[in-house]
Amino acid sequence: MDADESSERLEQLFRQTFRRVMAYCLRRAGDAAAHDAVAEVYAVAWRRRRHLPDDGEEAVLWLLGIARRVLANQARSQRRWSRLLLRVAEQPDPPGPRHQEHDVGDELLAALEQGSAADRELLRLAYWDDLSRHEIATVLGISVGAVDTRLHRARQRLKERLAASSSDLPATKEKDHAER
Repeated sequence: MDADESSERLEQLFRQTFRRVMAYCLRRAGDAAAHDAVAEVYAVAWRRRRHLPDDGEEAVLWLLGIARRVLANQARSQRRWSRLLLRVAEQPDPPGPRHQEHDVGDELLAALEQGSAADRELLRLAYWDDLSRHEIATVLGISVGAVDTRLHRARQRLKERLAASSSDLPATKEKDHAER
């Protein structure tokens, strides 16, 4: 039997057996899980269509055997997921944020947020997403030369905002100490 014949035969078998396979899965799993299982059953059957038994009743049993294994895999997956959730729930809470008078990360984020949306996007692509100049150019739809120029200017503006915020910081610290 060639590939076209087995494909056609499986398509015919699908039309004849869908209700039976769905009923089998519905009796063993919830509605959503049963629908997922049936889809997987026919996907597996399609991949293994060359092994499709010639006898019609044997073919139905073959499909039900696939359904049994698919449902078992779903159940194992669900049990693993439940155990993972229990383990995560049993973990102690992570320690709270570090309390520092001056957090450089917060300062950087604040300076970044003060910039234009275009600068933020460019800097995030370069440093958070770790894209090359060529990749950034592709994402933004501009030339590599334009990326170089814009990135240089965005870094300069960010550096200026960081310098301005750090020059404000000692005055703020002195004010805090004076109030204490």
